[in-house]
Amino acid sequence: MAEEFKLGPEEEVVLRVGKIGYGGGPHILSMFNNNELILTNRNLILLKKNMFGKTEETKYFPLADIRMVDGRPQVRKSNPEHMVHTLDVYFSSGMESFEFEWEHEIDDWVNNIVSVMTGVPVQKKSDMEMLQEAAAFAESMAEPIEKIQGLFGIKSDRPVSCKCPSCGAALSGIKGETTKCPYCGTFYTF
Repeated sequence: MAEEFKLGPEEEVVLRVGKIGYGGGPHILSMFNNNELILTNRNLILLKKNMFGKTEETKYFPLADIRMVDGRPQVRKSNPEHMVHTLDVYFSSGMESFEFEWEHEIDDWVNNIVSVMTGVPVQKKSDMEMLQEAAAFAESMAEPIEKIQGLFGIKSDRPVSCKCPSCGAALSGIKGETTKCPYCGTFYTF
C-alpha cells in the first residue's frame, strides 16, 4: 500500500496514531473516527479518512506556524468534556483540535511536539516514577472501592493508622473498625 502523504527532504516521522477525531464539536460516534495524525520533524499531518479507511484528504500543518510563547510551543491537552480528550495546537492562524481515543496518548504528543520544536529531548519517566504513579492511583481508588464494597456488605480489610484525637498517641486498626486508645481510653472509628 502506497503512503498517503509525502515527506519533504530531511523530513522524518516522529509519531503516528490512528482513530483521531478532527473538525467540529465532540464526536458522538468517535468509534468511527478513522483519521490518522502524524508528527514529523516539520509538520503535523492529518489523514482524513472515510468510514471505510480510505484517505479522502491530507492536511499539512507546518510546525513553524505554531505560536511560541517564552520559547515554548503552544500545545496542550484540553480539559476533557464528556470523555472527549483533545490535543489543542495554537497556530498563528488559529487553533486546531485533534480528538484522541486515550487521554494518556496526548501527553506523549505534547512532549514530542515540544521536543521537536525546542530541541530538548523528551524526558522519559523512570521505572520508579511509574511505580509511584501506579501506587498513588491504587491508593486513590481504595476509598471508592470500599464504598462500593460497603453497598454489598463487604467489610474492608485495609489497615490504617492515625493519631488519637484526644492525646495524640499512635493508633492503628482496620478501616471501619472502632478501637480504644490504650493511653486515654478514647474510642475512635477509623
